[in-house]
Amino acid sequence: MLLHSALSYCGLIAAAVLLLAGQSRGIALIAVLAAALQVLLLHGTLQLHVAHIPLALALALAVPSLVAWFRASSKTAITAGALAAFVGLVQLLAYAAPRL
Repeated sequence: MLLHSALSYCGLIAAAVLLLAGQSRGIALIAVLAAALQVLLLHGTLQLHVAHIPLALALALAVPSLVAWFRASSKTAITAGALAAFVGLVQLLAYAAPRL
């Protein structure tokens, strides 16, 4: 559980930095909302009873972060986009790999 918690916090911080430093704020806002929902679900503050919500949230973090990463021009936005995309892809693999 510690790894999921660390990944969720890292994804939230990276997405927030991407929102503040990047040029495409609409795309970064989707990543921030997905990462914030992941943190809230992880700690039990928010409870959703939907079948594949972790998979959808990992996709909602990975895809916008990848798009924002490729559009970024500053070093901070590139680093934050790469980190958020990596976190989203690791979470996606963690949730999807046992089901394959």
